Amino acid sequence: MRVLFDTNIIIDGAVPGRSYHEEALQLLSYTNRGAITGLVAPVSFSTCWYVATTHHDVDPRPLFETVETVFELAPISRAALREALQAKGQADFEDAYLAGAGAEAGADIVVTRNGQDCAGGPLTPYCPEALLRMLQ
Repeated sequence: MRVLFDTNIIIDGAVPGRSYHEEALQLLSYTNRGAITGLVAPVSFSTCWYVATTHHDVDPRPLFETVETVFELAPISRAALREALQAKGQADFEDAYLAGAGAEAGADIVVTRNGQDCAGGPLTPYCPEALLRMLQ
């Protein structure tokens, strides 16, 4: 299964004090073990860097080094941008943009804590708990 990791899951994995930190690390470990194929959009790194360093005083590089070696990148292309710009009913532009990139990269689903923002998009959203239950 090819899983796009939403930016919020990457942030959760990088910042120990976040509510879903443990769930994010468990999901990351499934990718590390090869049980799933993890995809991440490059823009998620810069957003995570900003949130982790500015709001939590955490260096996300250790997580980035792991993600960079075991995840595939879901490039943000012109087609993904067009899809996000034309999305109807999509509450969040960034989520539409990421979902478009993930779909173009062959993702089957997106793991996110904001499933409502991905509803109606090209990927079926799963919350971390639901995906963990499915993988066990």
